This record gives sequence, C-alpha cells and structure tokens, in this order.
Amino acid sequence: MKIIKRYHQKLFNGDFSDFEKIIPIFQGKESSRFTAHDLVYGKDAWNLLMEFYKPDVNSESFIDYFWTFRFIHLPLMKLLTSPIPKAKVYHTVSTGYAGLLGATAKCAYQKPLLLTEHGIYTKERKIEISQADWIYVAGGERIRVETNLGFFQNLWVSFFESMGRLTYQKANEIYTLYEGNRQLEIEYGADPKKTFIIPNAINIEKFQQYPRKPRNPGDPFMVGFVGRVVPIKDVKTFIRACKVVSLHVSDVKFYIMGPRDEDPQYDRECVELVSMLGLEEHIVFTGRVNVLEYYPRLDLLVLTSISEAQPLVILEAACLGVPSVASDVGSCDELLNGRTDEDKALGPSGIITRVADPDDTAQAITKILQDKKLRNQMSQSAVNRVEKYYKESDLNDRYRNIYIKYITAPTEITGIS
Repeated sequence: MKIIKRYHQKLFNGDFSDFEKIIPIFQGKESSRFTAHDLVYGKDAWNLLMEFYKPDVNSESFIDYFWTFRFIHLPLMKLLTSPIPKAKVYHTVSTGYAGLLGATAKCAYQKPLLLTEHGIYTKERKIEISQADWIYVAGGERIRVETNLGFFQNLWVSFFESMGRLTYQKANEIYTLYEGNRQLEIEYGADPKKTFIIPNAINIEKFQQYPRKPRNPGDPFMVGFVGRVVPIKDVKTFIRACKVVSLHVSDVKFYIMGPRDEDPQYDRECVELVSMLGLEEHIVFTGRVNVLEYYPRLDLLVLTSISEAQPLVILEAACLGVPSVASDVGSCDELLNGRTDEDKALGPSGIITRVADPDDTAQAITKILQDKKLRNQMSQSAVNRVEKYYKESDLNDRYRNIYIKYITAPTEITGIS
C-alpha cells in the first residue's frame, strides 16, 4: 500500500514516475493481493483518506470530502483491476478513463499505445464540471466560471487533468482532427513531437451517386442548415441571418434539416422566432430527413454552431460541390480555406463568419448567392479539396499503416514515450 500512497501523492502534481511500479499490484502476479473493494473500502484506504484530509487546513466538511474521494477512486480502482486482453497494440479514443485503461495495458504488457482524440476530453470535462449541479459548492452558489471553481470541482478537474497527462505521456503517438486541437493537447501536457493530425474523412462515392441538380432560371435559391435543433448549433443565429438575407435576395428558401425532439423548448423558441420575423414563407423545418435527397438541390450550406470539432456536414456538401458558410469554430476554417499551403492554393470553398453574428452570416450568404462566378469557383474548390484530402480510403490506409508499423515492430517502438 505504501507504493500506492506514494504514487497517489505524486499523481495530482503530474509526476507519473511510479505508475509502472503500481501496475503489478493490479495486473500482475501480485494482483491477487488486492481487490477494488480493498483499495476503496479497506482500512488502508481509510487511513489514506484520513491522511489527505487535514481538518486544520481544509475548511470543507469531512462527509463531502469522503464521498468525493470515494466517487473519484471507485471507478479508478475498478479500471486498474479490470482484466485486460493481451494485444500487439492498444488504441484509445480519449484520455480520461479510457486513456487510463490504455496506459495500464501498455505498462502491463509493454506494448505500444495510440491515442486518437476528436474532442479534447480534458477540456470537455472541465466545462462539464464547471456547470455540474451534482458537485457540492460551499454556500450553495453554483459558480459557472472555470477560474472560480469550488474546492470539490477543482478536485475533479485535477483528477481528469492528471489522467489526461498520464495518457499523453504513455502514448507513443497522438492523433487529432485539426491544428487547433493539437495545440490544446500540447497545452494540456502532450509532447509536440508525438502529436499528429489525421482529419476525418468521408465516403465520397456514396454522395456523388446523387449528382447535383442544375439550377434553372427562376428557381429560388435553396440554402440548407443541417443539424439538430439545439442551442449548441445556434439555430437562432441562422434564423436571424435568414431575415437579413431575405431583405436582399427575394427568391430564396431556407431548410432547417435535423431532429427537433432533443430540446423541445429550444425548438419552440426557434419556431416562434420564425413567426416573429415573418419568415414562415421562407423557412422550412423538415425534421429528420435523408440529406442525400437534399444536398443535390442546395446552392449553399450554412453552419452557425458555437462549438464543433470537424463538422462532417461540410464534407458531405463538398462532395456535391455545395459551398458553405460556417462559423469560426473547430476545423471549419481548414475545411473551407485549406490547412497547408498546397491545400490553400485550391481556393476557398466557402466563407468563415464570426460566432453568433447574424449580420456577418447574412453578409456571407448574400455574397455567395449574388455572385454566380464566385459560387461556381467555390463549388469546384469544394470538390477538389474533399477529393484530395478527405477520402475515406486514405484515412483507412493511414490508420492501417500505423497499426502495421507497431504490430510488425520486433519490440515496442520507444524513444518518445
């Protein structure tokens, strides 16, 4: 138990030097000595808790500290004592609990560990914890600002940050979707030399089976919004932008395509906003639809989300040459303007706008709809970009080659971890 205590003391300071030493206690020949129950409910666990809780410096109640300690450690110990199958390479899709299991597997069997993060797990947990109502906050005040978290919120944040740094340290290679995410990983403790970008990709052939329908003279422009009707997609900004566009482009229809049942209250507010702005003749809520039936008819796709990683809807539309207007979140700028110099040379396939800015969004929509030459150029750039950089077969080949590199190596490829 002494080594567990020493490791625990180092854990929250980001020192994982003893991690390999504790693995045999959970996974090796020594593992029969302890169970998850012993490590959380046993006398040694109680003594460890009493040592960490110092009444003379800790103003928080012991009962709250006790339950927080237990809720943090019970899943942790259950994971560490879980049976892990032997493999030639391990691949985790996040840090956190999955990352901990991956790091444990690597140390137990001395095999390489790969990490792919789409969303940055540590960041997402920090946001979730800052808004959680199940974590006790002294005085009953629910503080939402991350820099002013309560004592127990900070405990949880420190826990997830530590698991994130552990996974980054033990991973041989780390992959994410775009440069912004890579920089966040580095900020949270990843070695820049281990971080790489592998964007999402798409089955282009599937979408190009549905050729784009030519727009006839006199046909109204068709502008599409593809996404759930929920606050994070900021449908209200899109609706307000539609009002501004309708004042400049008379013959235009807007389609909001996506499920409406996730947040009924927000959906009602969006419908009321359409009515208040007098847009009933311009905006159609389709609900859940087969987007393959709509993309061929669209002149433009619009995305007004306040948070995204790498939105697939932009790639889907690009397969058919539909340009996009998108808020400046996630990898949207890379998707529309290119990531590398070679990519940027293909030209823009849309316009990036400020987040939650209806006027800026409307200006971009109007500019593209009123300029046929620009629209055609962006359409061709969209097709060229998705075919060159976002083919699903290329994505599969990249991961296949990574697996082969590590599986066929005579010993674990080290030097980075």
